[in-house]
Amino acid sequence: MFLSVIKSIFDIDNVGKRWGVRVLYLITVVLNAGIHFNPWADTDFTPLQNWIMNVYGMTDYDPDKYNALLTEIPLSAGNMIYLLSAVIGVIILLASAYIYAAVFVREFRKEKIASINDPDPEVVNYAVSHIPDKPIKIPELIGRLVLLLLISIVLALPLITITMYFMFPAMIGLPFIFTIPVAYLSGDKGLFGAIPYTVKLSRKYYFINMRSIAVVLFAVIIVDFAVPLLANISLTAFYVIDAALTTWLWLSFARLAGLAYCTMKDFPITDGKRPFAI
Repeated sequence: MFLSVIKSIFDIDNVGKRWGVRVLYLITVVLNAGIHFNPWADTDFTPLQNWIMNVYGMTDYDPDKYNALLTEIPLSAGNMIYLLSAVIGVIILLASAYIYAAVFVREFRKEKIASINDPDPEVVNYAVSHIPDKPIKIPELIGRLVLLLLISIVLALPLITITMYFMFPAMIGLPFIFTIPVAYLSGDKGLFGAIPYTVKLSRKYYFINMRSIAVVLFAVIIVDFAVPLLANISLTAFYVIDAALTTWLWLSFARLAGLAYCTMKDFPITDGKRPFAI
């Protein structure tokens, strides 16, 4: 059972006719790997590191020296281009994750509705009794994707800051809130209505969601530990493999969010019995 859970989470191309998410994956990998090969970017931050050491290494406070250091932060144009490229890379990953989750829910609902035409009467009876909402229309989905991405970019810095200070509460609350973007992109709820709605759905699925999230986080830890070792062999291989695995993990988490949302919504837990495993 546990192995089937792992497979369902990381089998990212198992959506619809598969080619769509494969194209999404390939484009995301190429764009993120390309950041490291940007000819105008400079990854040498040695002057900045020395500057930081000088600032924090001051034993006696000298206002003139201190102000001079603050006005001469050694960031080259190449450094700024690289940092900007890195930020764009994260935005690309986030956009790809949102697109994947939205496509997953649409395909899940389309396949479920199509199952009513199955010749097996038991399948038909089951599908009718669990008929899902209609898939969101493409124009509406695009509008929601753009709005959600813009809001995510605006809120990214304060959310990251809060998470750093309250890491443990954030981890505890993650199973309640990680499907909020999916609820919005599915078309079921508005931007603000998705928050209480997903929290309510997640109450009985809390520990199931926590277990599945832990599987993805464990994979992230392994990748973060193992992949940098490639840099000692080949920087090119490191950049490409890192982009490929990072994209895979982002889309795996998006798949988990979509799978969890569809499961919680269409297969609610009643009488303490779990009808479906995620």
